[in-house]
Amino acid sequence: MNKILMFLFDWSEVWAPLLPLIILIVFKPAGRNIRWLYYYVPFAFINNFIAIFVLEYAYLVPSSIRVGNNLFYNLHSFLMVILFTLYISGELSKNKAKLLKLLLVVYSIFVLINFSFFESPILLSTRHFTIGSVILISVCFLYFFRTIMDDSEKNWLNQPSFIICSGLCLYEAITFFIFLFIYPLFDRHVNSDIAFAIKMMYVYEGIFVVFCVTLAVGLYRYRQLKVNA
Repeated sequence: MNKILMFLFDWSEVWAPLLPLIILIVFKPAGRNIRWLYYYVPFAFINNFIAIFVLEYAYLVPSSIRVGNNLFYNLHSFLMVILFTLYISGELSKNKAKLLKLLLVVYSIFVLINFSFFESPILLSTRHFTIGSVILISVCFLYFFRTIMDDSEKNWLNQPSFIICSGLCLYEAITFFIFLFIYPLFDRHVNSDIAFAIKMMYVYEGIFVVFCVTLAVGLYRYRQLKVNA
């Protein structure tokens, strides 16, 4: 039983994106700006599968050419910021949407400069993850502020975008601190309790599953709105 649970935890970053992917394939939901989610979900599944496969079977590769799977985590973080910012910006005013697109240009330039001159893309970048989380959390707050200020009769709590944005904000709020302190957590000179660091990674995997579930629910909600329209 423990081996099964460990296997599920170890591969949670692979099977969790399958939940929204199945919704996309089976129900083909349609909605405003949903095309960005059609890009993200298959990418997350393929990218995470490669990342976990590389981690689990690293012993098959000679140590001299072994580079790890951090490159895939950096790539996932980058595209997650781009695609979800574009998705949420479609729910905001045109002026805010333009500002967010400009922010994405600045962010992309930062990522290019950071990995070209300061950090290696094959190493996990806490700077990259931190800035990405700040951007997504800020975008989510803009969305929530918009729902609060909306004086129409629209029930935002039932909107797919609200469900997805809530899951995204929760995910980023928790993983922000995990990746901010990821290196001190696994540094035995700083933290002698490595078991605690491993538990934090289980928290990360768990919250990623929660995020994928909310994403799947939101996508299915798009399908329900289409049927009821």
